[in-house]
Parts: sequence; C-alpha cells; structure tokens
Amino acid sequence: MSTMSPELALVDPELRAEAVARLPPIYVNAFLDVRARPIEQRPSFSLSAVLAYLLLAVVRTVVFEVAVFIGVFAVVLLASLIG
Repeated sequence: MSTMSPELALVDPELRAEAVARLPPIYVNAFLDVRARPIEQRPSFSLSAVLAYLLLAVVRTVVFEVAVFIGVFAVVLLASLIG
C-alpha cells in the first residue's frame, strides 16, 4: 500500500476512485443512534459539610468586603488629607 498525495487524488480520476475505495464505510445516520451511557453515581454531601461550606463562603465574602472597604476608606482619607 503506497501513500498518495491528496492533491493528486483530486486531479487524477483513477487515483480518486482508488482513494474513495480505501475509505471506511460510513453510516450516514450514525448520529441518530442512541448509545447506552454509563450511569455515574452523584456524590452525596452531608448537611454538616454543606453548612460548613456555606459558613466558609460567607466568612470569605465578609472578609473581602471589609478589606475593600478599608482600602477605599484609606485612599479617600489620604486624598482628603493631601488635597
């Protein structure tokens, strides 16, 4: 089996016929076939884990908001003292 240039296969009818004959068979409506998908187990979370995550998220948000507030307050204070 020799390799052939795709450009040459487009130009020469014999090479084109040979190249098309070498292609694997294609089922046109293959995308319509329904294949069985594996069922994945969803991880279950306990109530205490959910509450701990929620508490952590709230604390992180509050700390960030306080840091931003202090930063803006400091910039405004410095701008008012300089100007």
